[in-house]
Amino acid sequence: MNQQQIASAFKVLGGRERIQIIQYLSSGKKCVCKILEHLKLPQNLVSYHLGVLRKANLITTTKDGKWVHYSLNKKSFKELNVFLKEVL
Repeated sequence: MNQQQIASAFKVLGGRERIQIIQYLSSGKKCVCKILEHLKLPQNLVSYHLGVLRKANLITTTKDGKWVHYSLNKKSFKELNVFLKEVL
């Protein structure tokens, strides 16, 4: 990750709802219906936050029939971890 990508990732992670999504996905991939149940937020708001996280390359999607499953992009989080270790 370059400096711009790191800055963008931290900006995206600045939202409470997005942190909740990341924490929820840390236990494994989830379908959007489970994310909606967990967050107890309107569908359009959850979709918006998932889109922001996806655009920032922090989560990935896989399609299984009509269902979309979301998971953490482990590579991106490993790169953020490397950056934080260098700083600390």
